[in-house]
Amino acid sequence: MLDYESMMINMKKQYKLNSLLKLNQATVTRLNNLGIHSGSKIKVVRFYPFHGPVIIENNHQRIGIRYSVFKILTSGEENG
Repeated sequence: MLDYESMMINMKKQYKLNSLLKLNQATVTRLNNLGIHSGSKIKVVRFYPFHGPVIIENNHQRIGIRYSVFKILTSGEENG
């Protein structure tokens, strides 16, 4: 579990997305429609408290995703 300070540090990092296979098909379809695919690089704009949504940026487009989806997409790895 990330505390507030580590979340703020992680906001400055870029993440490379791993496999989308663990997500349900509706979520994968929506992410693909927004230009987010396996191997895409995203930047975290904001973490909301209590495992709320995570605002990410990809290709100058910001979207909100569930914290659980973010953890699956990044598999806890950072690349930056």
